[in-house]
Amino acid sequence: MGNDLIVNDNIKVISYGKWNIDNNIDIDCYVTEDGQRLLSLRGTARAMGLSGSGSVALLRNLNANYLQPYLSDELKEWVRKGNNNELYKIKGYRVAFVPFDATLFVDVCKAYISAKNDGVFDGDGWEKQSELADKLLAVMSAFAKTGIVALIDEVTGYQEIRKKDELQKLLAEFVRKEYLPWTRRFPNEFYEELYRLKGWDYNGNARTPLVGKLTNYLVYDLMPDGVLEELQRRNPVDEKIHRRRYKHHQFLTETTGIDYLDKHLVSLINMMRAFDTWEEFDKAFRKSFRLDENEVVTK
Repeated sequence: MGNDLIVNDNIKVISYGKWNIDNNIDIDCYVTEDGQRLLSLRGTARAMGLSGSGSVALLRNLNANYLQPYLSDELKEWVRKGNNNELYKIKGYRVAFVPFDATLFVDVCKAYISAKNDGVFDGDGWEKQSELADKLLAVMSAFAKTGIVALIDEVTGYQEIRKKDELQKLLAEFVRKEYLPWTRRFPNEFYEELYRLKGWDYNGNARTPLVGKLTNYLVYDLMPDGVLEELQRRNPVDEKIHRRRYKHHQFLTETTGIDYLDKHLVSLINMMRAFDTWEEFDKAFRKSFRLDENEVVTK
């Protein structure tokens, strides 16, 4: 990627803020007039601890052969554009910067974490990559509860100037009006890990009412505000059978809602694997997602 990138004057920044990763590192965040949530490429590279110019450091790492099986299609397209010098700058509040879509940062985190879980970084010589995967897992926890879009809206102040109907637009993106036919969305591994941590015997089928409450706690409560309430409204308890007729995920949209669910389950199962008891896992889970340590699972 060259240093003479053009400036795209058609993209206008309307809100700006800094996302503080830790005491020493922050990332410039932007919201554009057309609703894009962007990070500065240089700040993203610095947050990952990559050496060299931010304009090329991340691209260099994402070109590594060991990461290719784990890159999303969107991330591969960004790499292609970077390799062909097709990226551009836009004007920020102070200086022009190379934008990096916030959702691509999620994909970067997921790529490194998945590679580590598959043992790619085992053995000598992979210490830096392994440490980076651990770091990105910790960074993901900072935006896992509300999503990176909501985090950027918060740090930029954009949430204060959003249109009043944005919540309804968000719910429309996540929740369908009509249910989908049932298909398995929660892998058996989720229940295997849950039962293992709880010290319960897992037979592959039976689900206690507490499992439903724990599923809300671990999964649906962490979706953007209002989504669980909307799912409960569309999928109420049937008084005749004393349970819900459908699974909540049958009301998630195939694009945004189910994609969000699938990515969250990957991260959640990875976290569950790392602990031997429910108490150890729950303490780390509450800390990662900034939940009240004394909160009781009731939903």
